[in-house]
Amino acid sequence: MRAALPAPAIGLAILFALNTYAPAEGQKCGLCHPEQRVAFADSVHAKEEVGCVDCHGGDAETKDVGRAHRGSFRSLADRLSVPAACAECHSDLDRMRPYNLPVDQYAVYLTSKHGQAASRGERRAAVCTDCHGSHDIRAAEDPASSLYPTHLPATCGGCHADEALTDAFGLDPTVVAKYRSGVHGVSLLEGGNAAAPNCTSCHGVHGAAPPGVGNVDKVCGSCHQQTRQAFLAGPHYRGMLDAGLPECASCHSNHEVRRFGAGEIETLCADCHGADAEQTRLGQKIYTLIGSATEEVDKAEELALEAQGLAMHVEDHFGRVEEARTYLTEALLLVHSVELEPVDELSRRARSIGEEVRHEIYRDLDRRPAHIGLVVFWFYVLMTLAVVMAYKRRLAADERR
Repeated sequence: MRAALPAPAIGLAILFALNTYAPAEGQKCGLCHPEQRVAFADSVHAKEEVGCVDCHGGDAETKDVGRAHRGSFRSLADRLSVPAACAECHSDLDRMRPYNLPVDQYAVYLTSKHGQAASRGERRAAVCTDCHGSHDIRAAEDPASSLYPTHLPATCGGCHADEALTDAFGLDPTVVAKYRSGVHGVSLLEGGNAAAPNCTSCHGVHGAAPPGVGNVDKVCGSCHQQTRQAFLAGPHYRGMLDAGLPECASCHSNHEVRRFGAGEIETLCADCHGADAEQTRLGQKIYTLIGSATEEVDKAEELALEAQGLAMHVEDHFGRVEEARTYLTEALLLVHSVELEPVDELSRRARSIGEEVRHEIYRDLDRRPAHIGLVVFWFYVLMTLAVVMAYKRRLAADERR
């Protein structure tokens, strides 16, 4: 059995290996920090030749630990020192101008719930590296980035799904799970729609904060503009503000966002106004209008599909069905105004198109047997002529023999 090397010999062996396999000049920090060097190699900072000393200070040209960590060196082990350190570059207009990056994000961060907590000395508050990473920082549009849209729920969930943290700050630890099951989360995470709203779409990025009453409709309206205009024109907007209720979220929820179809309008109104209220009866009328129109359009589409199976030309019919569905979509948007007349007008248009499409397809189907009969008749006539001519040619050939 070989004797173990004494500690001084091990140290000498390590120093020999470091000198033998030392990387190129300017990369000597990686000798002692190999994991960080590997992570940093593919980062956006490395691509732009931002080196270790730009963030940490010190001397990257030496292999001596004492000299490397002398002078301006800072480890950034103190979490609360990270935002100001990042701001040294990211608040510098000359440095950020070539990349067209904003220089106010540190100031914005300080206004956020995260920044306010950090300013109070709360070491559990989120700082830059919690979201962006430390050495492996990538551009947000990079699919490998922790900030890529499909990764954001997990990134935010690193804190907001942590029960110990959420309990300490009085937050709901289920918000990420709720988001995943809502229409936005399903579209993003299951449908792969990177344009679907994610956490930052509603809460902001560096200035992250939950929107309050009076601002919820503005946040939702950044995507749902027509819906917001209808909502502002109706009675619910002012009523919810006066009652201190969050506008859109009162019906659709905030994280587990729900989409309502025509069949749910009736019960939705009753949840707040009561089953016998005038507002609920109005909701029932709106439901009936949209529901009957939807049923008619569905029947038209089903019939068009059947006709397509019979090799009929139904492209125009499908186009009109889509037109009808557009009217139905607009009608559902105008439900937020709680006005019967515009919903009635759009529903009638959709229903009328559905009825016309069905009538035209039935008319064409009635004519179709006659067309088929003519085709069959002429097929047999031509086949008979072909047989007769073939028989005559055969007789003529036999006579020549």
